[in-house]
Amino acid sequence: MTDIDGSIGFFTEVCDLSVVRDRRLEGGTTVWLGPRPEDGAAPAFVVVIYEGDVHEPLDHFGFQCDSREEVTAIAERARTCGTLVEEPTDAGGSVGYFTVVREPSGHLVEFTHGQPLKGLAA
Repeated sequence: MTDIDGSIGFFTEVCDLSVVRDRRLEGGTTVWLGPRPEDGAAPAFVVVIYEGDVHEPLDHFGFQCDSREEVTAIAERARTCGTLVEEPTDAGGSVGYFTVVREPSGHLVEFTHGQPLKGLAA
């Protein structure tokens, strides 16, 4: 990430993730972000970021959301921040309802609901 503090702001404000560990406070260079379960359990996943040059942004990475409303809420927050790339759209089939936003280092992040994931681990 070219601007780690900007990326932290993006992931916390737009994506509704929390900083679950800031290794910079321990002398490290990474920050871990993820959903913080209410019961204090470990997050279901973490996004680990660190500051450095971005030679080429990722095409995109995606998150499956629990509802269309969650996708729409993310798009609304991204629109407010000026980072919305694609309005929420129902593409049906294997794509589902999705929106795309851009984080401060230029990476595209997709949020979707209804994308069939069952059987992908087979």
